Amino acid sequence: MSPSVCYSGVVMFPYLFDKVIFGHHVHPPTYGLMLALAFTAGYFEALRRAKKLHDKQMKHVENLFLLVLVASVLGSRLFHVLFEEFDYYAEHPAKIFAVWEGGYTFYGAALMGLLFMFLYARRHRLDYAYYGDIAGPSTMLGLAIGRMGCFFAGCCWGRPTKAPWGVVFNDPDSFCTVKGIPIHPTQIYEAAGALLRYFYLLWLFRRRQYVGQILVHTMIGYGILRFIIEFFRGDDYRGYIFNGMISYSQLVSLFLVPFAIAAMVVYGKKRLPLPRRKR
Repeated sequence: MSPSVCYSGVVMFPYLFDKVIFGHHVHPPTYGLMLALAFTAGYFEALRRAKKLHDKQMKHVENLFLLVLVASVLGSRLFHVLFEEFDYYAEHPAKIFAVWEGGYTFYGAALMGLLFMFLYARRHRLDYAYYGDIAGPSTMLGLAIGRMGCFFAGCCWGRPTKAPWGVVFNDPDSFCTVKGIPIHPTQIYEAAGALLRYFYLLWLFRRRQYVGQILVHTMIGYGILRFIIEFFRGDDYRGYIFNGMISYSQLVSLFLVPFAIAAMVVYGKKRLPLPRRKR
């Protein structure tokens, strides 16, 4: 296996290694490792934040992590099947369950995760916005790490570009179908944007004025970021609407951002008291 070499000199490895061990061909995907790191980092970031707020909430943070983990897998796969490659899976329904072959979307994971969080909060009579505030920075940190996994795997690639930072995917194992020419490193764009949002949310968390403020800022910030980055994406198989004007992800952003702004107004008016932070 030869690594994919970027125009800018960076090396990408779709697999951590490719060796025969005890007679078996072993080649663990780098994307899988990065995804595991993303969830792990997000989990411990949420725990750290919850510990500073209130000890008795810890069990719910742990329960919600497991719930959101399952919801993310289901939601990301469902969004991909229904909106990105529905015709293919309609002809090959068994492939729906071939999750090891890739085919996930962040928006599907995020929306399903939010739904499961809401249902859990209703079931246990908890403040949904409180846990949304805890999850916001964790989500952006996990996304930043996960998008680097996309970069190594070659998925979520960009359109051709003449920019000096364009990258070239040459590895035959890369998911990118555009080989040999410089393209926008959209994975890095989103990873960098998510990391900046993470640090911004850390700063805002210490200064927040009401419960739910971090949650809505997370939604608004990511919705705008994703809408812009979609214009540089080159994996057009994901599907477009309105004669190719916008993608399905941009459509979600168009609904998500106004919804989050409206929620910000509602939460701001309620001004629910903030939990006391530990010193």
